[in-house]
Amino acid sequence: MIKKLLFTTTLLLFSFVALSQNNAEQQASEMTKEMVLALSLNDVQNEKVYKIQLERFNQAKLIREQYRDEPQIKNAELKKVYNKLYGKLQAALGKELMSEWKTYKKNK
Repeated sequence: MIKKLLFTTTLLLFSFVALSQNNAEQQASEMTKEMVLALSLNDVQNEKVYKIQLERFNQAKLIREQYRDEPQIKNAELKKVYNKLYGKLQAALGKELMSEWKTYKKNK
């Protein structure tokens, strides 16, 4: 009886954790929607931003898995991804829109 209860509790716990984690596509979609609303992006910009964000979330997921037990290396690698993200977004949207995005994020 206790084993069944423990098993059920563990199973429920893992399912809550799994449900609370968004996959890369959902995260990229949510971030893109926020940027579209904040910056009034057109369809072409929307598609570019989505692809950039999807790549970012996929890379970050791999880094978190690969360096799970090495937090310093993980943080350094994630920082590289985020630095590349800014450059890619700026290339896709331009300096003016990136400046607007930065202001939006600060005021949020």
